Amino acid sequence: MKILHLMVDDKFIDSAVREFELARPGVHEYLMLDSRPPYRYVRSPAVRAISRAAWRERVHQPDVAAVIVHCLSPEHQPLLKEIPPGPTVIWIGWGYDYYGLISDAFPEGMLLPATRALAATLQGRSTCQVPGQLRASELSCARPYPKPSHHEQAALQRIDYFSPVLENEYHLVRRHQPTLRAQYLHWNYGTAEDDMTLPGMDAQAAAAQLGPNLLVGNSAAPANNHLELFEHIRRHVDLQGRELIVPLSYGDFAYRAHIERIGRQMFGNAFVPLIDFLPKDRYIEILMSCGHVMMNHVRQQALGNLVISGMLGAKLHLNRRSPIGPWMRRLGISVSDVERPDMTPLPGAAREVQAAALRADLGRDAQRRRTQTMVDAALAPRPSAA
Repeated sequence: MKILHLMVDDKFIDSAVREFELARPGVHEYLMLDSRPPYRYVRSPAVRAISRAAWRERVHQPDVAAVIVHCLSPEHQPLLKEIPPGPTVIWIGWGYDYYGLISDAFPEGMLLPATRALAATLQGRSTCQVPGQLRASELSCARPYPKPSHHEQAALQRIDYFSPVLENEYHLVRRHQPTLRAQYLHWNYGTAEDDMTLPGMDAQAAAAQLGPNLLVGNSAAPANNHLELFEHIRRHVDLQGRELIVPLSYGDFAYRAHIERIGRQMFGNAFVPLIDFLPKDRYIEILMSCGHVMMNHVRQQALGNLVISGMLGAKLHLNRRSPIGPWMRRLGISVSDVERPDMTPLPGAAREVQAAALRADLGRDAQRRRTQTMVDAALAPRPSAA
C-alpha cells in the first residue's frame, strides 16, 4: 500500500521527504502538481511532477492507503472531493492555509492599526484584497484570511487527521470550525539536530558567540506588523552597537519596498534588510549575531526562526496575542513582551533551559516518533468521522 504526498515547492519539503523515508522507506510517493523541475526550493529527486489528470487517476488506484496534504493551498483544496472514500486523508497545516477557519478567534484582526492602514493604501499592488471585493477595506486587510465557503467547509469533512503547527491551534479550529471533525496528529517539519543548528555546534558554544543584534520579523508580509515593531524599537531599544536584521526575502514586493524605505529612514545604517534567500547554514550564522528576536505577529508565524534562535540562546520577544507564547510557556520558556522589550541578555541558566526545552520537543527522537505515528495512522484502516 502507498501513501501519496501532495507537495508544494517550499524549503520545508526536503526535510519531510527525509523523515518519512526514515520512518517507512518505499511506501511514499511525493507528488507536485502542475509544476516542473528545477524547483525553487525542493531538491529531493524523490519529488516528481504530475498533472492533475494523472493525479486523479493515481488517487483512485486500489493500492493508495492515504493522502498526506502538505499545506492545503487554495489550488489543492478542490482536490479533496476527488479522493475516493477509501484512503485516509491527513492535512499538515502551515498556518495561512487554516487561519480563515479561526478568523473569529481574532476579532480585531491580525494587522495592527498602522500596518492595517498601510495594507489598505497598497491595495491593488499588494495581497490584502479579499477575493470578490473591488476595494479592500481596512478591516478586510486586518483579517486577510476569508472564512471558508459552504463548498470549502464540505470539502474539509473529507479530512481524517489534521496537524496544525501548534496544538492550541487545533483546539481553536475545532472551536470555531466544527465542520472540521478531523482527529489531531502532532507533527512538525524538521529536527533540531538536522535542520535548526549548525553541524557540530553545541548550545554553549552557540550562546558564547551570540551578538547584540536584533532579528526583526521573518518576511515581507503585513502580518509581521513591522511599522508598530519599528516604533517599539525606536522607543525602547538603545541601538548603539546593534543592527536590525530584517528578513524580507519572500512575501509582498510592494509591502517590502515600503518597509525598506521606512526602515532606512528610521534607523539608517543600523537597518539591514535580507532581500535574497540564503542557504540554511549562512542564515543560521546571521542569526548568531542576534541576541534578541522580535516578532510582532498576532497569528502564529516565524516559529522556525524562534526555535533556531531560542536554541542559540537568544531572548525571544513576542506580541502578547501570539499563539506561540502559550506554547512556549508550556515548554517552560519565558518570553518578553515586544511592546516593552526587556533587552537584558538571557542569563546562562535560562539559556540552557530554553535550548533544552526546544531540543526535547523538536529533536530527532521526538520528531521521528511523531512521523512514525503519522505513517502508522496513514496505513491503518481509515478512521470513522467522529
